[in-house]
Amino acid sequence: MSSPPRAIAAALALAILSSGCARRAPSNAPDTGGLVSAYDGGAIYRQQCSTCHGARGEGVAGVAPGLRIGAALDTRAALVAVARGRRARGAAMPGWCEVLSDREIADVVAYLRVTWGARPQPPRLAEVAMACGRPTRRGAR
Repeated sequence: MSSPPRAIAAALALAILSSGCARRAPSNAPDTGGLVSAYDGGAIYRQQCSTCHGARGEGVAGVAPGLRIGAALDTRAALVAVARGRRARGAAMPGWCEVLSDREIADVVAYLRVTWGARPQPPRLAEVAMACGRPTRRGAR
């Protein structure tokens, strides 16, 4: 059973995601201060990730692991796995640095953390740039 503050935080996150309140400018828009959106990350997840990881993060046997792994999603290693890709147990996940923008990668990781992580904390854009091996911009969030 989850604690009341955690249950309230989860309910608020779900309400924001379902209402569309977390929408932001399209990722090709100029940086507007680094608002990372788990709402947009959910749309990207459904388009790019759900085929292998499942619509509910349950994974697909022999193809990709489930994503209901709690605190492991909150680590830098999880961000690097999304950014650069990963090979494990005969399966290979592509890196997304050349396909998605830093903002889109941050949005997907925010979605993963809000949905299945232990503490929903979105990555900063500078962390994504570092994970992709790109120089960071001053003031990137």
